[in-house]
Amino acid sequence: EVGPRLVALSTATFTCKRDWNAHRLLRAIDHNTLLSRLDASACGDPRDCFRTPEELREAYDEMPELVERAERLLAGCSMALPDPPDGRLHNNPHTYTESEDEDEALVRALCAEGLAYRYPDHDDAVLERMEHEIGLIRKQGFLAYFLINWDITSYARSKGYFHVGRGSGANSLVAYLLRITDVDPIELDLYFERFLNLYRANPPDFDIDFSWTDRDDVVAYMFQRFPNVALLAAYNTFQYRAAVRELGKVMGLPKHEIDALCAGKFDPNRLGEMEAVVLKYAAVIRDFPSSLTLHACGVLIAHDTIHRYGALFMPPKGLPTVMFDMVVAEDVGLHKFDILSQRGLGKIKDAMDMVRARDPETAAAIDIHDMRRFKADEGVRAMLREARATGCFYVESPAMRMLMRKLQVDDYLGLVAASSVIRPGVSRSGMMQAYIERHRDPARR
Repeated sequence: EVGPRLVALSTATFTCKRDWNAHRLLRAIDHNTLLSRLDASACGDPRDCFRTPEELREAYDEMPELVERAERLLAGCSMALPDPPDGRLHNNPHTYTESEDEDEALVRALCAEGLAYRYPDHDDAVLERMEHEIGLIRKQGFLAYFLINWDITSYARSKGYFHVGRGSGANSLVAYLLRITDVDPIELDLYFERFLNLYRANPPDFDIDFSWTDRDDVVAYMFQRFPNVALLAAYNTFQYRAAVRELGKVMGLPKHEIDALCAGKFDPNRLGEMEAVVLKYAAVIRDFPSSLTLHACGVLIAHDTIHRYGALFMPPKGLPTVMFDMVVAEDVGLHKFDILSQRGLGKIKDAMDMVRARDPETAAAIDIHDMRRFKADEGVRAMLREARATGCFYVESPAMRMLMRKLQVDDYLGLVAASSVIRPGVSRSGMMQAYIERHRDPARR
């Protein structure tokens, strides 16, 4: 019978001595102290650098059997991570109900309700598009993803919160029928495959805007409604000048010398030892994370415990937050839900509150998401032609209002075209002026 046996152990925290030096400098930055005053207990052991097999054998030359046992032990170990069936990880909730079949049935029922609301007189083309999208959504495993977004926007409507679904998600007819978005993809000839297709590498996502006064309540609802929820983190990283400045401080350089190094006003042949170290390690830690913060709008919902994917921390906002960013989240199959805020929706709510206070019956009859009615409203079209768009999200800048006045734009497609030709490259090239002239004089088209 073989009992416990000793094996060689070599802790590897750093790849080489240079990385340990960078680690010490980062710890000094974190402790806001001079490198010379940094307590040894605040750093890792300098002996914990990676060793080559030859270095390991040399370290255990008096007991080579320890290395041999370690090699045999490692040779007997293996780990294989199973590949996902479709080559993509899906660690969001796999289902919204109890099964995929029930999810699909719910999506179809909601789409049927949406057809009555969005297309009272729909034709076969709408039904064919709906069937195509539902089939692809199920095949890609995103039925639950759509239903969770529907749940969030349904809650918002029940509370009287206004929302706008935007981004490539507006290309989806199913999203339009579920009232996640308010853009008619049939009318505007938008392609669903831009949002979701069999070959898209990155996951789809909806960008959903709420009023800045309502967003926090919507996020709180998500934490109450679903298990395994956390906010998404983001990293600020060291850029070169910031790295030079921070390293200069911990090395004890005077401010004027740090300023000169940051500005590049130095002779590389006359650098002192400290200055050379600062520049060397500024290049090493460039793009390293410098601080952890919150992603502007990302919320994660996992199908199992969120701790499985990483540690959590509690920021001042008071909601559990993962300690990785959106890139890592996508790598582990967690597709974020983007819950944004904008003040424009808050102003719409304020306007509705004023109407409600003066005439409750009129306010009750207004459906802020009835885009067809607003597009056909002659009063709205007249205001667009006169460029009376101050306070309107995306079209309120002076340059945009001037362009609207020149174009006499009064419909949605005209606004889309105007928001495209006003971009700097188009404007500088002269194409914007050419577009204005051709728009106003059809004979020149």
